[in-house]
Amino acid sequence: MSNDVPLTHSSIGDRPEETVVLTDAMVKEPIYMINCFSVPAGQGDLFLERWKDNVRAMARQPGFVRSRMFRALDPNAMVSFINFVRWGSGEALHEARKNPEWRAAVQRMLDDEKLQVTPRPMVYVPALVVDAGDEL
Repeated sequence: MSNDVPLTHSSIGDRPEETVVLTDAMVKEPIYMINCFSVPAGQGDLFLERWKDNVRAMARQPGFVRSRMFRALDPNAMVSFINFVRWGSGEALHEARKNPEWRAAVQRMLDDEKLQVTPRPMVYVPALVVDAGDEL
């Protein structure tokens, strides 16, 4: 994949202080959407419950391959959760983000007064892959 990937930017969130900028890579190649979340200690379980609504909606979209959510072992970590989502193409992710069910689930998470979550989503492609036994 070349460095000249056409990118688009859009936002989600009703209030400027909570707006999340979404970046789409408008390519036919597979991509990863990686989202780092800051969630205060003690709110992790609530965050995961809210996140399930998001991933349920996205998992039904064409081009969705897999999602893996990782949780920091230290409850006071700056980045508490990291979500890796594999998409069949950047174009598929772009189309999936138009889904009203997903957009509503994200808005509910942002509006939840019991949950102070800061998402930082970005689209990535592998830059280096190393497997056990590989010589670099």
